[in-house]
Amino acid sequence: MTIQFPAPLGDSVLFASVAHYHCATGRFETPIFPLDPSGAYRYVWHAIGHPALLSWLNPDCSNAGGFFALSVVLASTFALAYLVVARQRGAVAGLLFAAVVFALQAKQGFRPESTAVLLVLGAEWLRHAGKTTPWLLVAGLLAWTQPTTLILYAAFAALSSDAALRQRLATTALQWLPLSIALHLTLWWAYPYPIADLLQGLSAQGRIFAQRDDGSVFNYLVRSDFFPLFGLAFAAVYGGSVWRRWPLLGLLPLLWYVGFRVPATYYNLVPLFVVLLLDLLRARRSETGPAEHGRRMALLCGVALLACAGLIQSTLRDAGSWLQYGSSMASAISHERRLAEQGLVACTVPPWFTLMHPAADFLPSHVPTLRACPTAAESSRRDLVHAVALRRRTDAVACEARAGDPGRAWIPHVFQSDSGYSFSVCPAALPR
Repeated sequence: MTIQFPAPLGDSVLFASVAHYHCATGRFETPIFPLDPSGAYRYVWHAIGHPALLSWLNPDCSNAGGFFALSVVLASTFALAYLVVARQRGAVAGLLFAAVVFALQAKQGFRPESTAVLLVLGAEWLRHAGKTTPWLLVAGLLAWTQPTTLILYAAFAALSSDAALRQRLATTALQWLPLSIALHLTLWWAYPYPIADLLQGLSAQGRIFAQRDDGSVFNYLVRSDFFPLFGLAFAAVYGGSVWRRWPLLGLLPLLWYVGFRVPATYYNLVPLFVVLLLDLLRARRSETGPAEHGRRMALLCGVALLACAGLIQSTLRDAGSWLQYGSSMASAISHERRLAEQGLVACTVPPWFTLMHPAADFLPSHVPTLRACPTAAESSRRDLVHAVALRRRTDAVACEARAGDPGRAWIPHVFQSDSGYSFSVCPAALPR
């Protein structure tokens, strides 16, 4: 596939590989993030809903099919975002809101927040339509897609609920409660691994992420590649929501814990950002007055400008890969084969190489390492190092630039992201 957008961004490739392997083998697995307590490749450190959806939407279990599946999610969310706002605010407001949502999803790429955004939009539409049972069922699916989003969304719904909603919940409890229990028992029964392993994996992942120090508030919330000033935009939207509903101040401890405490986990805030912005836009002009209506539309326009800037940035990044390497996956496979013809064997590789090899070809490692890597003939070992990791290597000067047009070699290095398809061939880092 020539146009692969959005490129697997950061750790979103973990989820892309899970979906890819599930489509091909029926197993939820990936060798990249080895948190399986059994030592295997089982995907037991996150919910399975998102990779399952991408797997089912992939028509032929190919890489191109994987991008097609994500495109279906993005297009469906764009249409829903437009409809829920355009009905009250008009076509222009609907398009601006949909553009913001699309940019946020494109920034997340294959991460589960992309599906979580679709679910929270659907849940909010059902909630405001008075469809209590479908609302709770759709919201409950977040537990199997992105559990953190479920916690944040449940807190938002509780703090923003009114007497009418609470009354509906009470009077329809005999309808939604048995159905909700049946839904989750069915999903629990269908889950392919012991639930205890999932809980252990989620706990291990939480401990690891709490210790991350690979970024700062500036990098993730201010500079924020592919959606600049994301943290400031979130603060503005949250402030507007609190101004309208002061009980939403109760979200602050949760926001700090799941988003700001470890800046690298900013993605937990993305679905809630969409919900808060939608909540502001839902208020009728007759309820807020013309001045407040104008301020909210100005806020929407400002956020939409940031979204468009992020989309331009990510398109430039990916266009650089397309111009330099053509079909990125095919080019990478070809380059790997040329190395083999020279008697050289790849050891560590960029994470997106898991989309081109069976899971069994890799050792379980946070840095993807091919099993074919020789242990004795060290002179034949080579690492394929992506742009960001290259900056951390002491032997970077000994690395050979990947074949391509040297006139555009700077493009993949413009952004502090490992999402470009470029890599360099380096002497293997030893000892291993």
